[in-house]
Amino acid sequence: MHKVENDIRNWSNNFLEIPSVKLNGLPPCPYAKKAWAENKVDFSINTHLDGLMDVIKNFDTHDYDMVIWAEEDPYDMEYLDGFCDGVNEALSMIGKDMHLMVFHPDYDATEAGLDFLDDQGITDSNLYYAMVFVQKLSLLDDASISLEKSGYYTNFPKDVYQSLVIDRRRLRNGNAW
Repeated sequence: MHKVENDIRNWSNNFLEIPSVKLNGLPPCPYAKKAWAENKVDFSINTHLDGLMDVIKNFDTHDYDMVIWAEEDPYDMEYLDGFCDGVNEALSMIGKDMHLMVFHPDYDATEAGLDFLDDQGITDSNLYYAMVFVQKLSLLDDASISLEKSGYYTNFPKDVYQSLVIDRRRLRNGNAW
């Protein structure tokens, strides 16, 4: 296993899969443990943006729920986030059931308005990779609908909830800007 894969797997196991009182007793990533157990996660490590585009192009050709694209020498946060936003809008416009979610070492939970996750130790200062989680938009939105009903988003600031859940749902419904 590549060191980056191992680091990300440890981050998931030690942070993302741990239940949180602030998330109504659910872990920050309630579906991670099952995805790992069922071998539904793949990686694209240090392949640059060309590699990310290959992941997008070939996503429907395998049986993974998620491909994690990771770079040890991260792109600028604003650039990577804007790039992924543009790709998400384009995918929505052509009806492609896929979504890119950015994680960046220069943009932690506190900066994202989710400081209660930082307080719980959800971030790992040793995880300095830029990551893009490529997933099926329909599965991601279905999961967020279920999480909404469970009270998972109760402590999320309204603007964060809007950008993470409602804007993504708008893309699923084919309503690109």
